[in-house]
Amino acid sequence: MYSGDLLGDEGRKALDACVKVKIFGKPETRRYDYYKAHEMLKYCYAGNYPGGPWPFNRGWRGDYNKRPWLDPDDLLFPNVSVGSVCDITDVHHALVRFDDLHYVEKYPLSEGPRSDKLKALIDKRRVDVERECQEATANLNGRCRYSWLVAQRRVRDCFAGNFAGDASLLETFYLREPNGMYNIADIYDAFVKHNEFVISYRSNCTGDSDCGKCEKAFAQRAAIEAEYVEAVSYSGTTIKQGLRGYSRAEAEQKLDGCYRYCNRGRKWPVIRPRGEMGKCEMYDIFDICKALCCRDEGILLHKYPSSGPGADELTKSINAHRDDLKKEFEEDKLKEYKYSRSEAEHRVRDCFAGNFLGDTDIFLSKEGESQVPKIYQTYDIFDIAKAIKYFDSKKLVEQYPEEDGPKSDEQRKMVDKQRAFIEREYIKATTDAEIEHGSGFVIQDHFIITNKHVIQTALDDKTKKTQILVSNAGIDEFPCEVACHHPKYDLALLCCPGLDLHGISPLKLSNQSLLPGMQIFSFGYPVSHTEETALFVNGYVSGSKKMLSGHTMAVLNCSLNSGNSGGPVLCWVKDQLKVVGVATQKHFKEILTLEESQTIEKLRETLQTVAIPEVSEFEESLKFDHYTKAIGNFSRTTLPLLTLKIYDSLETHAQYNLANALPGNLVVKFLKKCVLQYKGDCSNELAEIVKMF
Repeated sequence: MYSGDLLGDEGRKALDACVKVKIFGKPETRRYDYYKAHEMLKYCYAGNYPGGPWPFNRGWRGDYNKRPWLDPDDLLFPNVSVGSVCDITDVHHALVRFDDLHYVEKYPLSEGPRSDKLKALIDKRRVDVERECQEATANLNGRCRYSWLVAQRRVRDCFAGNFAGDASLLETFYLREPNGMYNIADIYDAFVKHNEFVISYRSNCTGDSDCGKCEKAFAQRAAIEAEYVEAVSYSGTTIKQGLRGYSRAEAEQKLDGCYRYCNRGRKWPVIRPRGEMGKCEMYDIFDICKALCCRDEGILLHKYPSSGPGADELTKSINAHRDDLKKEFEEDKLKEYKYSRSEAEHRVRDCFAGNFLGDTDIFLSKEGESQVPKIYQTYDIFDIAKAIKYFDSKKLVEQYPEEDGPKSDEQRKMVDKQRAFIEREYIKATTDAEIEHGSGFVIQDHFIITNKHVIQTALDDKTKKTQILVSNAGIDEFPCEVACHHPKYDLALLCCPGLDLHGISPLKLSNQSLLPGMQIFSFGYPVSHTEETALFVNGYVSGSKKMLSGHTMAVLNCSLNSGNSGGPVLCWVKDQLKVVGVATQKHFKEILTLEESQTIEKLRETLQTVAIPEVSEFEESLKFDHYTKAIGNFSRTTLPLLTLKIYDSLETHAQYNLANALPGNLVVKFLKKCVLQYKGDCSNELAEIVKMF
């Protein structure tokens, strides 16, 4: 060693025995409150949600009888309650799950004999549609024309679940719903309720034996339908000219004759005036039919279809479903919950021919027939097959808008940007990264000394997903396990069975006392250092410090910083470089009382379950909230977080040039205990280390 060279060749060789101790795991991710997470997902879709555009309509809350068929709260975050927080992994999983949701379920979700039977029946119905398409292709003029009721029912029968835009039939059972499942009693009660509605309002019959209004109502509807059919079929393709005109009073009288009011005093909507209010105008059969359909709200509930192709088969099917439902209700004494909401409501629909108020419209209006009410339109097997194919691929909410235009392009860009952000943050949150690090040094072929607080995160990880790795310029990353640790001395012994030193010599320990004025130096990896070779720092022993736990620490006047913890403190002992201590903690002034320190720790625990708003969100809230309210919302989370960061920086960024070091004799004492306790891999090596002491 030449003058001015404190390390020399031997010291620089010892530098290679210092390692970086890294804690690898999932980085801490930002937490979002429930509504912020919903908002993030909202911007991932530009298509319309069934029953209305996104965002979802929350107007039903507090009125369970108006609960929508699909509740977005249940779909997006089924396990996250309002007021709680979630992270980017919850948001990403919700996005993936929501992307996979179809508008209607093809097969039943539940398992069992009935579900297998229904699945086979759905497959058979689809084969029948395909076969009929082939027959119609061979003979176009011979293909059947189905009524709207029969055609839409054939499409529905090729699916097991409800259509997402359908009306809710079991809404009154919401509060009784266990885990989203329903029993046969729930289904049967809903059927009875809606069947009474058909009898009272649509079929115009209350069951009274002397009721003659039913026949009159049916006759009136038949007369209107006959007059309409004559009007649209006149001369084959043209609409009859010079149609009979009706005054508004006459038109409304014809409409009123189509209903039996059952002495309920209900007043139906009047036909809309064509011009200014009070102006006398004439109406034709088309106006009357449109008003009738408007009153029926898209054809309310029919028990059976009218005559025509497929009507007899559908009637038989409805009767079979009603008998099957009643039989199961009477025989299932336990009334066990075994049907999903979608399957339960589908069983109710099987017992009726028509749509319920607010149901999904299976068929779009045909070109040239947009003015023709659905009840008078007909559909062939190609229309039915096309509808089945459409709903097979239709998602619950489309990622992009269906229509094109400048606004649509902006929406697509917004969707892509939001999805890219979620994907980027998700990858970052689920990819192992260096969470924190400290220093350590090799004392034997497979053993490393460091501070316990350096690996505390890994010790606290109950999931065992956090990993401890060691490396330096000459050693690749190697995983380690904790052989022993000592909370009083803040020491930990790591065992690395796969460690290959590549000629690196382990450092030797010494019992040499650390006396004031002694020159020492240390190796380590302060937080500002990003290279793989440890940094060298030198200084002097300034004195000693008595710890509350009873042992004495050496006080060093040396430039040690956060990240140097666990590094070796060395000096020349009889011309040999030896470890005389372990760097533990930099000095900083504690400015808090004991009670204040406890408050800080409680605050730290609380913030683990609180969403932290961004500064941009605070600025946005200033635009809409009162200044005082916005400041209050911001201070509840962000200001405590800043307080913690400032407090923690007292230790990591302290300006004092003093640090504590555990003397070498206590390190040796720790290793002797490890020899007795540790029985894992390479345990025989530990005995060799302490033999000389």
